[in-house]
Amino acid sequence: MHISKSIVIDATPGDLYDMVADVTRMGEWSKACTGATWDDGAGPTVGSWFTGHNRGGPDQTYDTRCEITAAERPSTVAWMQRGKDEGFTEWRYAFAPVDGGTEVTESWTLIREFPAEHVDEARMTMMLEAFGKGIDDTLANLKASAEA
Repeated sequence: MHISKSIVIDATPGDLYDMVADVTRMGEWSKACTGATWDDGAGPTVGSWFTGHNRGGPDQTYDTRCEITAAERPSTVAWMQRGKDEGFTEWRYAFAPVDGGTEVTESWTLIREFPAEHVDEARMTMMLEAFGKGIDDTLANLKASAEA
């Protein structure tokens, strides 16, 4: 399963990469992620870890450890919740120069199946709809921030 959406932002790929790769800023654009902290002073390099602070609903908050799986400035940054060895999903941002700025593509990919007892078809459908809406919101907010 995969969701991917793109937007053109009037900024350079390097500037946008720097914004997104600084995961501590994610709460500025995402409604679900309220921010993140680097674990053990790490930074956006492959194999480094951070803890994402998330909101699942009005009264639900939770933290998730994530491992950076790609960090290729200025073109790609990605991470997997629970890491590449144990995680199920990857969030990826790609930055490509185009007329008018940079095309930013945000994607969510199911890398390995969730355990059946945790996610049924109805819940997966609900998650995909929510992630699609979240990606739209995050990209729009990133655009507004970068172009301000």
